Amino acid sequence: MTTEAKSTEAAGCGFREIRGLVTELGRRLDAHQRSRIAELDLTPTQAKALEELGEPKTARELAAVLCCEPPNVTYVISKLEKQGMVVRQPHPLDGRAKQLVLTEAGRELRLDLLRRMGQASPLDHLDDTGRAELRAQLLKALGRDT
Repeated sequence: MTTEAKSTEAAGCGFREIRGLVTELGRRLDAHQRSRIAELDLTPTQAKALEELGEPKTARELAAVLCCEPPNVTYVISKLEKQGMVVRQPHPLDGRAKQLVLTEAGRELRLDLLRRMGQASPLDHLDDTGRAELRAQLLKALGRDT
């Protein structure tokens, strides 16, 4: 095998290995997240909505963040509203719009969710420096490094 062929093969192998590792990490993070969400008897979409409602948002804003259609958000929010986690309030600047606001119970559930998601994470074995380095390298790979 030529030096060039070995170099190309090594580079490709490194790429495939990295791709495989990133995929495996993604799967582990997803499984971890789903198990934590299930502990709270939430759907993944309800959990994501709770995460995103740290600050009030309109249904349209929430739909954009969740990458779904507003009717889907209406369904999810209606379920959370029935559980006493979210209320709809008049928007302070737009009288035609309503804001989705977490209730006290919703804020507590959100904090519990975030706390659980951080426990026993596949990234737990990394210290703060390791997580910062991983973050920096992932941002760089995504072309978002600053």
